[in-house]
Amino acid sequence: MIGVFASRVQGRGKRVRTRARLMDAAVESFAREGIEAASVNAIAHTADVSNGTFYNHFRDKGEIVTAVAFGIARELGQRIHDAMSDIDDAAERVSFGTRQSIELAVRDPDWGRAWVRSIWSLAELRREVSAFARADLERGVRDGVFKIEVDDLFVDVFTSMVVTAVLLRLDGEVGPEAGSKLAEHQLRMLGLSPARAKRIAWRPIPLLADAPESA
Repeated sequence: MIGVFASRVQGRGKRVRTRARLMDAAVESFAREGIEAASVNAIAHTADVSNGTFYNHFRDKGEIVTAVAFGIARELGQRIHDAMSDIDDAAERVSFGTRQSIELAVRDPDWGRAWVRSIWSLAELRREVSAFARADLERGVRDGVFKIEVDDLFVDVFTSMVVTAVLLRLDGEVGPEAGSKLAEHQLRMLGLSPARAKRIAWRPIPLLADAPESA
């Protein structure tokens, strides 16, 4: 079964395809064992290549962790951002972004768990992921929709709420309604009336197409 990163480089050279296969194997290993516990040997074994091949593409495990984490975050973030191109209202964007982030992350558990673990582990990645939320929060403040002060702490907390919801969904502690519940809480926290927050958060939205499955 072709992996997420491998699907992006079909038809390209062998070196590029091998690097992508290693990244897909890393996603699986990180989700299964955790970033700290996963070894270069385990990643290489999952990719069905030698350790030497691994080191031809990455200096060490830290380098592939970073490559995978940013690849996942950018894929999810860009897909959601593109899907919101015709949504102008900041409250609608926040609800849409929260709900889609959770659903996209949980539909492929390997991706979802690697995404969660990487965000907790890498400050630079947290900043990149938070940039999407920050833009919509600042937009809402400018438009007079949100009544909060957007600073680094608030953005980090706001983003962490989504990451926690993803983890709870993956662990089966909450169900598919988690996205709407969280979006409603977030919108009320941002200053919307309970009625409006509920209306926006529970409005049906088209779910984005599944990402390619991991290896």
